[in-house]
Amino acid sequence: MLKSMTGYSKVEYLDTSYRITCEIKTLNSKGLDVNVSVPYYLSSKEIEISKILSEYINRGRVHVRINVRFLKPININLDFAMARSYFDSLEELRETLGIQTPTNLSDLLVFRELFRTDINDEEIEELWATVEKVLRQSLEKVVEERVKEGSKLLTDIRKMINRMKEIVNYIEDASKNLKEIIAQRIKENVKEILPDNIELDINQFETAVALIADRADIREEIIRLKSHLERMDELLNSDEPVGTLINFLTQEVHREFNTILSKSRLLEISDYAIEGKFINSQLKEQVQNLE
Repeated sequence: MLKSMTGYSKVEYLDTSYRITCEIKTLNSKGLDVNVSVPYYLSSKEIEISKILSEYINRGRVHVRINVRFLKPININLDFAMARSYFDSLEELRETLGIQTPTNLSDLLVFRELFRTDINDEEIEELWATVEKVLRQSLEKVVEERVKEGSKLLTDIRKMINRMKEIVNYIEDASKNLKEIIAQRIKENVKEILPDNIELDINQFETAVALIADRADIREEIIRLKSHLERMDELLNSDEPVGTLINFLTQEVHREFNTILSKSRLLEISDYAIEGKFINSQLKEQVQNLE
């Protein structure tokens, strides 16, 4: 199932001991970029959180924020030495700046690192067991959101690919009589340039026409374009992350349309190739959102 890289979820868990909130936001990224924010007593679980996250998400910038609020009284340790350092620094700052208002307790309460929750290892593991469940529920929800967004992208992407297939078919049809068209144009140009009493060497003329037609031959580019577009179609049906590969194919499609433009001797083919490049550029923008 095609997935977008953008999504959001928020899950809350409440019991008699604490309220746990897990908030996840995912954005576009070339790879998997994880940012985890947890209370300090769960910092040892950050690696495990990243490992769990990789089970659900393969690509994107992921922000995970887990908050725990205790609903029962717990032991709090105050770092008096750090509090004294903060107080002394604030007093020095006040005196230096000539601030008349005295430093008070409320000024120190903004420094949350002064307060430490007294939780032993057993309590942390018990808490983590619940946090992990909430984390997985939130990941499941964000994946659902990414799938919904992916289905919307899929409709637009298929339209673009189908239109490019039509364009390639038009180019192929327009190039079928390319040699004859080039020959006719050369004859007309020669008649305009050369006097009527000069006869052409037919063999040399045919050789020149064949050489020019060979340089304008775009059959290989058409074959490669068809192959790339068919491959895109196949990838869209895959259950694996395909954003990076489809993005690479858009670069190849861009290259083939450019080559056709450089070789083109017909305005009709050039017009189709320009339209193909434009649609492919739109496709490339949409593909940036795919996992």
